[in-house]
Parts: sequence; C-alpha cells; structure tokens
Amino acid sequence: MRLKKLYGIFLLVLSINVTAQELKLDLSYKYIYSKQWDRAIQTYNFSRPFLTKKQPLLMNGLNTSLSYVFKNEKHFKHGINLSYSYFRSSAENENFNNSLNLHFINLGYLLHYENPDKWEGVYSELIVSSTSSGLFRNLNGEPFEYDETKSKAFGTGGDIHLKCGYYLKLKNNSYLAPFLSIGYTPYLYSPNTEAVINQTKGLFNKNWTGVLTTQIGLSFHIKKQTND
Repeated sequence: MRLKKLYGIFLLVLSINVTAQELKLDLSYKYIYSKQWDRAIQTYNFSRPFLTKKQPLLMNGLNTSLSYVFKNEKHFKHGINLSYSYFRSSAENENFNNSLNLHFINLGYLLHYENPDKWEGVYSELIVSSTSSGLFRNLNGEPFEYDETKSKAFGTGGDIHLKCGYYLKLKNNSYLAPFLSIGYTPYLYSPNTEAVINQTKGLFNKNWTGVLTTQIGLSFHIKKQTND
C-alpha cells in the first residue's frame, strides 16, 4: 500500500538521522471545501429525485501527520512533514447504499518558528507540500464500476498550510500542543472526479479544483533541549 511505503521511508529517515531537534505526531479534525466537488454532488442529488436521503457533501474528515524538525539554534527551523487525510460521504437508501471515500497524502517542507523570549509556548509553522488525492466510490458495499472499470479518480497538486499551536509541557522533553491551521491548494488536477461522483465528464465541472481546508487538533511533541 502506497501510504505504508511512504511512512516506512519516513520512519527510516528518522531512525538514521541523529540531528533532530523535534519530532511530532498530529491528530486532528479536518474540514474541506471544494466548489467543484460540491457542485458535482449537488448535481448528483438533483438528477436523482427518487433518493430519499441525499448524498452529503465531502466536508468532514480526519488528519494525521508526522513532522521532523532539524536541529537549529535560531528561531526559524527547517523540517519535513508527511500527512494523511480521509473524508467520507455516505447515503443509505432502500437497496441503494452509495459512499464516496476521499484520501489525501501530502509530503513537504516545513518552516517552524518559535521565540520563547517573546511568546513562551507559542509556535507557528508554514508547510509547503505536494499533494496527491484518491477518490473512490462504493455501491452497496462493493466498488462501483463505470464503463467496465472500477470508479476512481486520482489527483495531484501543491498545497500551502499555516499552523499555530501552544506547547503544554508533560514531562522530560515531551509536550502536548493544541493547534489550529488553515490550508489552501490553488490547483488540484483531478480530471475524473466528476465521472466518479456523477457518471458525467466535462458537463458541469472543470478537470481541476481549488481546495480550502481548516484543522483543529492535538499534537504530541518530543523536543531535544538546546544549549544557550
């Protein structure tokens, strides 16, 4: 599985590099908004008035990520970030259970900033990453087939992400940090998304979309102390 391979490579890098300043694991609720994808689902619902329960928009999901910050005595530090997000839309009607499963994998560069002398406990991060998406549709628990192939749509693009959190010390070098973040993908190329959602292509949607996201969650940090 592609995600497991990426995490394996990431963990291998962590195990052989001894210059880490900080390692952290995030878990968060994630909200997503895409005008193009919302329009495709709304068209799906409009064209099927016989459905008692309409297909929900792809909005609510979960995110987990690993970040690795390199050792640096300055306020600005560099690092790498790997994240995975999952969203689901499901509608159960009589003999017709339709679900959409959306996955994202991001891998990118992280710029970490904190200044304990001015804002103790506060940190911020800018993350610039490549993003890959996969949208899959199931009908009555089985992969839906369209034009004799399994219904799926892959996408690729770039993402920019701004995050702000506050450290709460646990013990030794470990911390828990609640955080808020906002992200934007200005161009995600995914030409088959409309076909997966609505079995049409190019009638109502473009072959790309912009994606806006917000997150709220908790981050677990292990920080190495630096000498002044």
